[in-house]
Amino acid sequence: MEHIHIQQYFNGISSHQFRDSETFQQFYNCLKDIHNNNLKEGFLLEQKYPTTADLRPNAHEYDESIINVLFESDIPKILKKALGHDLYLSLVQIRRGYFQEDASPYMPWHRDTHFYDDAEQSGKIPPVYKIIYYPKFTEEEGQRCLLFSVGSHLRVFRNKEVDIGQLKYYDVSSVSSSERDFILFNTSGLHHTVPPKDPNGQVRIIYSFCHEHQLKEEPNFHDLHGLYKKKLREYSKHENLYK
Repeated sequence: MEHIHIQQYFNGISSHQFRDSETFQQFYNCLKDIHNNNLKEGFLLEQKYPTTADLRPNAHEYDESIINVLFESDIPKILKKALGHDLYLSLVQIRRGYFQEDASPYMPWHRDTHFYDDAEQSGKIPPVYKIIYYPKFTEEEGQRCLLFSVGSHLRVFRNKEVDIGQLKYYDVSSVSSSERDFILFNTSGLHHTVPPKDPNGQVRIIYSFCHEHQLKEEPNFHDLHGLYKKKLREYSKHENLYK
């Protein structure tokens, strides 16, 4: 399945690569500094889960390259080709995972959007698409960071036990850290975080994309939404998103 829209529809996940450029190197170096706890003034890593911490106050404000790299690497065009329509950036997170002996995953197998039995809906409908980049800062082989049940976004069961039980029958894709590779995936698919095996831990950047009308569900990031829309308009003047 070489066509991105076919791959994205059936698998729910696809792999891409940032364009190597000065903007990317600036972006990469910022993430490396965060990984090394060498943060810019006014920013800190705040614990979210037992083995992770998120950059505060706002990851998208840390450096201009965090947004600019999306356009330089044609992310709007990738989204358009993969899904057939525009999506809008709703949230940016930079998360550092810490090594802990025999640590449990902070997010075991789950769907961001689910509706089990009589419980209320959890997550956005339509579901969010996420781009996650796990940068690799050494010459060593990349470490495994995420598992994704291929096609599970199309196999949804209302009973949680049955839903999770399908994992033993279908393929699971493994995502590892890389110098420039990143993934785009449908967050309604079953996925599972993998605790870092490297004593230095693992940093990742997470971009969440949704439909324009869903942006109002993240009112605290109105400035980010406006910035992305402005840059998207400028980008669209020079790029045919339908090619």
